[in-house]
Amino acid sequence: MGRKLIFILVLAVLLMQSSFASIVGISPSIARFHKVLKNGYAEIEAVASTSFEQDIVANLKPEGEISDWITFSPKEDQFVFSREEPYAFTMIVQPPIDTPAGNYTGVLKVTTGELGAVEEGAGSAVIAQVVMLIYVEVVGEEVISCRAGAISIGNTEIDDPFNVKATVWNDGNVRLRPQFQVRVFDQYQTKDLMQSNFLGSQILPTKSKELVSEVNNELPIGQYFAEIYLPQCDVSQRVTFDIVEKGKISDSGNLIGIRSVDKAYANQFVQIMPVFQNLGERKVVAFFKGEIRDLKTDRVITPLESDKITVDPGQTVEFSMYFQPKKGGEYQVSGRVNYNSKITFNEKSKVITVEGETFGFSWVFYLIAYLIIGLLILIMIGKIRKARHRR
Repeated sequence: MGRKLIFILVLAVLLMQSSFASIVGISPSIARFHKVLKNGYAEIEAVASTSFEQDIVANLKPEGEISDWITFSPKEDQFVFSREEPYAFTMIVQPPIDTPAGNYTGVLKVTTGELGAVEEGAGSAVIAQVVMLIYVEVVGEEVISCRAGAISIGNTEIDDPFNVKATVWNDGNVRLRPQFQVRVFDQYQTKDLMQSNFLGSQILPTKSKELVSEVNNELPIGQYFAEIYLPQCDVSQRVTFDIVEKGKISDSGNLIGIRSVDKAYANQFVQIMPVFQNLGERKVVAFFKGEIRDLKTDRVITPLESDKITVDPGQTVEFSMYFQPKKGGEYQVSGRVNYNSKITFNEKSKVITVEGETFGFSWVFYLIAYLIIGLLILIMIGKIRKARHRR
């Protein structure tokens, strides 16, 4: 009887501890660091959460063969969190320079203080604990790798530098200062006006940063196009920007795309719908101007120009136009939107495959006519034969 009572008490405690552990969590539950350089740097964002409404005190404790490599940001090992306010932190891994190359493991324990004061009747000795598994691959070879996005050049006033912006993710295992190569062209991208090469600020491995660099220029007032290339990330982006008078508002717009059907038939009308959005702060008068090209012969078969439309700030409009292909083949629409003396990038539609003339009304009409004529001929032949037979 005594043994059964002890067993029941132990089981109750285990179940109680398990229930408390289930209401405290950490995300991610597994952290993997690949190709971390000796004496290098890597980090991961993590969040500790709970279903308790009241504040809970907890602490972070790394264990295992990598415990000495781990630090946190914020630096405090102890923190307070609740259901409404989970605790977000950064876990940083820095293997020493004399670490042999190989794979290493460890854990990060998140342990709460006593929960008895929080949950009435739970018992003052009850705590909750969750564990994050950590895997670290240490290498001696430097890896340079990155990604880039949100690349742009901001509008600026005459005689002021323009800002080149990009968000860069360092996917390698060494500190990175990404290189920028900027080429600026005139409005119709026929003249190369200036070039500028420079380095962005330093980015630690596994981190990202928004980089902003000023570029001095002597460009006059007008619209310009530019190509920004980041060679280490192998990323290139075309952008447009304005040099404006002091205190003047700059118009901005985007040709989102050119909508059309995938398939059509010869001698039928095909609708073309370029989609334009006014991104500026005032109304613009806009129209689409482009061409339709026969991809088989690489010849322009017809120019396109829409009616002019007044577009409010933030508004998106469609320019509706039609063309009638005379024969089967593959066709593509290209062009740009002109708005308030500015132009968008030249865009292309998907390829429109045109098949031969459909089995439509005209063919049906001719077929019926031929059948009637044939029937009349047969009737006449029959009458002639009957007449001869009577003779």
